[in-house]
Amino acid sequence: MSSIKYQVSLHAPQTHLFEIQCTITHPAPNGQVFSLPAWIPGSYLVRDFARHIVSISATASGKVIALTKLDKNTWQSAPCSGALILSYQVYAYDLSVRTAYLDHQRAYFNGTSLFMRIADQDHLACEVSIEAPAKSFKHWQVATTMPAIKVNKSGYGSYRAANYAELIDFPVEIGELTIGEFKAGGVPHRIVISGKHQADIKRITSDLKTLCDYHIRFFGKAPFKRYDFLLYAAADNQYGGLEHSNSTSLICPRSWLPVKNETVDESCYQDFLGLCSHEYFHAWHVKRIRPQVFADPDLGREAYTRLLWVFEGFTAYYDTLALVRSGLMSQEEYLKSLSKDITRFLRTPGRKIQALNESSFDTWIKLYKPDENTPNAQISYYLKGSLVALAIDLTLRLKGRALDEIMHSLWKRYSQDKQLVEEHEIQSLIQQVTGQNLSKLFKQCVHGTEDPPLKNLFSKFGITFEPDKADINVLRESLGLLLANESETRISNVFSGGAAERSGLAAGDVLLALDNLKLTAKSLKDIVKKKMEGSKFLIHFFRRDELITCELVKETKALESCDLKIKADAKPETIALREAWFKGS
Repeated sequence: MSSIKYQVSLHAPQTHLFEIQCTITHPAPNGQVFSLPAWIPGSYLVRDFARHIVSISATASGKVIALTKLDKNTWQSAPCSGALILSYQVYAYDLSVRTAYLDHQRAYFNGTSLFMRIADQDHLACEVSIEAPAKSFKHWQVATTMPAIKVNKSGYGSYRAANYAELIDFPVEIGELTIGEFKAGGVPHRIVISGKHQADIKRITSDLKTLCDYHIRFFGKAPFKRYDFLLYAAADNQYGGLEHSNSTSLICPRSWLPVKNETVDESCYQDFLGLCSHEYFHAWHVKRIRPQVFADPDLGREAYTRLLWVFEGFTAYYDTLALVRSGLMSQEEYLKSLSKDITRFLRTPGRKIQALNESSFDTWIKLYKPDENTPNAQISYYLKGSLVALAIDLTLRLKGRALDEIMHSLWKRYSQDKQLVEEHEIQSLIQQVTGQNLSKLFKQCVHGTEDPPLKNLFSKFGITFEPDKADINVLRESLGLLLANESETRISNVFSGGAAERSGLAAGDVLLALDNLKLTAKSLKDIVKKKMEGSKFLIHFFRRDELITCELVKETKALESCDLKIKADAKPETIALREAWFKGS
């Protein structure tokens, strides 16, 4: 049976150019159409990967074949006899889990960035040959879960995917790699770390095994035969993850990783484990169980669904809860982490503007394109989705049922019949499985803009929900603004209904002076703290290149916050309810 063949060359890493050859044995008689995806599954933003193609040409039987560009990411060759060979260069210098990267330190790519989709032939098997770079990079290794045909000890050689959809689901990491191996549920797993680090690979491997064992027990079976965590240890401002069927690509600050004989920042390390947990959970919930519209999406255009709050929100709920249930985080640490999420939610004015299901639908134009007004107009389906999942779970547990049952039902449907999720069936599925009608919660919190009733629910689990008196942001509370950082007086956000908005200040304005005295970020905070409520300030600021003045009034509006604590004197039946939630029983 014929296949589409791709050759990946890393001849000059310093140019950041991957050189690709794609061979189509039987091109279409009237001219072969081919394209590069505009987005990658799991990340709902049109990224237009074709913009990184630097040059492209084609030959057949030794002759140059003309190419016509049909749209931003699609080409068509002239008719030809014999195999059609496409040769093109892809610029790769994006430190992201969604694209591709190449320099003298490492190489990384997703198939959506490098591999052309051949029209009407994407059902064919795909063979990928990864060529070894120059001798100066001989210490580099290849890490991927793509099935190998014939490779050397470093992983260079030939790989094979069943079809194009499978091909683009295998990210590839190449470089100087640290590898830890373990088995979870009897399935081989690896943690593969690139980038500069001194991570305690033994501890990470042990903790990931504990975490993965828990997830496999939760669903009952691993849906893969092997799994890789591909991690790039980066600087402190880098963070992200992207799920795949048999692996995940991760980026996190190297400072989050434990180092032997050094004090570990447990909170940061738990953030790392939570990231791993999130993407691993997606191997079931998103890569297999998924919205019907993602069954076979057109990667050249958006695929709309109002269900991302279920898939990302439920996953965000379970990712950290799994750390508690697997013993990698204490109950108190979990409540502290959850308190931060709830506080962040309560301090987002956009939660009263945008409904949760609409946040899902608008992800293509909003979530991945934040601006200075985002907090005022939007709510993340990750954040609110996780809190609605929490509310659903606690509500069901009061009736002797649990959200866990819904997850198990979804997985059973998929594993038995490959059944996907229709747009409007989650609410009815919950009622079908548990017998509980949650129409009021869905109307208020999913289709509407009300907050989930968490304070009331927590009280029934012996958990107090009080304001966090230590979490005070003076500029946000008294002026309704935030500065870009601790060393600048540039405004990053102006919040709706606040004093800054009323005074005419806007994001991007640079504050220069208060009452004719030069300002710093610190002095502004100090002055605002000392002044009485209703005090008026004369502000000088730059908007672009214009010097402007305005009057700013201190108008304090206490920000909502959350501090969750376990109630020590709760009744035995309340404690039993709480423990069942924490333990997943």
